[in-house]
Order: sequence, then C-alpha cells, then structure tokens
Amino acid sequence: MERSGFFRAMIDNLHGGAYFVDLDRRIVYWKKSAEELTGYASEDVVGRTCDDGILLHVDEEGKDLCKDLCPLAETLKDGELREVEVFVHHKSGHRVPVAIRVAPVRDRKGAITGVVELFSENFALLTARARIDELEQIATLDPLTRLPSRRCLEQELASRVDELARFGRTFGVVSIRVDRMPQIIGAFGRDVGDDVLRMVGNTLVYNCRPFDVIGRWGGAEFLGTVVAVERAGLTRVAERLRALVGKSMLPLDGRTVSATVSVGAVMAEWGDTADVLIDRAEQMMHRSSSRGRDRVTVWE
Repeated sequence: MERSGFFRAMIDNLHGGAYFVDLDRRIVYWKKSAEELTGYASEDVVGRTCDDGILLHVDEEGKDLCKDLCPLAETLKDGELREVEVFVHHKSGHRVPVAIRVAPVRDRKGAITGVVELFSENFALLTARARIDELEQIATLDPLTRLPSRRCLEQELASRVDELARFGRTFGVVSIRVDRMPQIIGAFGRDVGDDVLRMVGNTLVYNCRPFDVIGRWGGAEFLGTVVAVERAGLTRVAERLRALVGKSMLPLDGRTVSATVSVGAVMAEWGDTADVLIDRAEQMMHRSSSRGRDRVTVWE
C-alpha cells in the first residue's frame, strides 16, 4: 500500500477520522483524529483487521455491517467509491453516528492495494454536542449522564404541549427504561451500573434527530420528545434507538456488558396534558417490559 509522507500528510490535514487497510483488511494506519471520534488510539487498532470487533459498524436498524454488508470490503472487490451513514462503536461502549466515505488505494499500475475510509461527525452528532454544551451553561444537565435533566425535560414537554395547542405542531413522547438494571448492578456493581446508564444515555442523545430531545427522567429511565412526526415516524425513531442501544457494548476486564431497553411511545393529541402523555408513554414502556423487554410499544 502506498504510504508516502506526502499521502499521509494530505490525509492528516483532512477534517475527521481516517484509516487505511491492506488487502487483508488489516489496519495499517490510524489517523490521530479518529481517536477523538471513536476513543480508540492507534496502538489499539493498528495491526488488527477492521472486522475483528473494533468499530463494529451497524446501520440504523442495528444490522452488523462488518461481515457481509461491509462497504469497505465491497470497495476492495470492485474499486467503487462509497458514501454511507453508519453507527460506530465507541471505546466507552455507546454508538456514534458518522458519515463515512470509502475509496480504493491503487499502485502506479492501477491495481488496488488497499482501502481508505474517511469518517466524520454527521449533523445529528454535532447538534447533540452543541445542545449539551448549551444545557451545561445553564446547569440543566443530569450530573451522572450529562444529558438533559428531569427539570429540563419538563420544560421541554410543556413547550411542546403549548405549541400543539396554539399551532397544531404534532409531536410524540418516548419513555425508555434500561432492562434488568438491578441484575446488572448485582452482577457487576453500582459503578458499572452507572457506566451502563452513561453508555445508554450517550447512544440515545447522539442518535436522536437534531430537533428531538432525550434526557434522563430518573433511575434507569429516560424520556424524550420527538417532533414533527406521525405515528409511523414515531415508531421508526423509537425502533432505531432501541436497536442502537442493543448494539452498544461496555468494555469490562476483557469482557463486554451490554444492555437492552423497553420503550413506550405515544403521539400527543390536542387537549393532552404533559402528565397524561408521560403516563401513557410509561404504560407502554411497562407493557414492552412485561412482554419480553427489548421492544417498542406505541399507544393506540
């Protein structure tokens, strides 16, 4: 694979993360800024193949892309450029939405010698980080997860109810609870339980849509508002978040700790109060839990 100083310098000056693989999909170069997006340093990944459980790309439905559906592997086969949005596994466990571009690396005769993958923060991630920074300035973040606090969520929900009554702007509410949290704490301890909550919270907030708001409601429960949707759109958003949480994995002493969530969702209707919407969403969340967990139930 071409690894000249000029080529490396050019990649290093591009925005976002990048890495190179050879024909065996073995990582031979890892750009420093890739660590900022993924948490993995060069020494964690160089020399390993990209499909041996490092980044674990999945799509928005939680389908694994690193084996049969890998855009990098397809480019190795046909030499075509590819652009796609995926969800990368961060070293701390949560899922990060990124836009990736895959291109072949060729020698002077035109033969493919490897592939470069460039990845950058997408708009949803940038928006989520900006929102967290803003909330931090006005002290409305939950101290454990650094997500919007219950007080912030109450204010958000009140604003949405008012907008529905005055302007007819539709929205939905999702109630999300981490499954089997007492068992996780019993098996691994309170500190790991807190790390799981942070992992789930980060996956939720970094993968919600730019104008939606999700925060910690209390204990192992999260609450969110989903704007400008009908029932089918609300269901899609809830299912996507559920799937991405299920694909998040917290590293722990050579093992991983994963979690699933039970989700309840309800569309707001004219005349509904915030308390009514929260109650209905929580009823649906409890129904998801009682029906086997790791599922979404929407108020009829």
